[in-house]
Amino acid sequence: MRGCLKDILTGVGCLTVLFFVAMLGWHYRAQVGGVYHSIVDRRPQAAVVQDSGDATGHPSAAALAAAHKKQREIGRKGGPAYVVLTPDEMASLIAEGLGPAGAAAMDSIRVVLGEGRFAFHASLKMDALGPRVLGPMAMMFRDREPIAVSGPAHVAAVGAVAWQPDSFVVRSFPFPKSTVPMMVDRLTGRPDGVVPIPVPATVGDMRIRESGVTFYRKAGK
Repeated sequence: MRGCLKDILTGVGCLTVLFFVAMLGWHYRAQVGGVYHSIVDRRPQAAVVQDSGDATGHPSAAALAAAHKKQREIGRKGGPAYVVLTPDEMASLIAEGLGPAGAAAMDSIRVVLGEGRFAFHASLKMDALGPRVLGPMAMMFRDREPIAVSGPAHVAAVGAVAWQPDSFVVRSFPFPKSTVPMMVDRLTGRPDGVVPIPVPATVGDMRIRESGVTFYRKAGK
């Protein structure tokens, strides 16, 4: 009798464990799938926003200078009501916002403009994230991996646009949304999960489209 009861309790315990494992697997199914693809498929596959023609920008010194010129135009008294930055110009401002450490850890940078969102693609030196962020998952990745970081942006304060990523994919592995701010902070050296983009104090709103990013002048400025 005692042996039968023990067998029943053991069976119930195993079922309970299996139930919780199944629940965790379902809750983190995207991450589990990402782990699988990261192990069996070594090809770069990170993608968040569809890459389509004119929507893709690449940073350059010339594009950054052109972006700064447009910022000066909307910042001067009597300047235009709005300016439109090309994908290359916006990509250059975003790359500048990463700061020296983030820029040094990445190459092959490109930015894809979506409706209301930026998607940042690059090849990242994984040690820039540090062992505390990756933990035991670090063994899954090579020294350098493709990343895709995506999220919305808005005018957050006078003279500041905040790009706040909500998705961070390394190769095929989508990290949980709750960890994205910490990973962004590792690349920017900031404490708030935001990539800052300085703009003139006259800018009051912005609109992100595939064709470019429009900065609008504040009323009365």
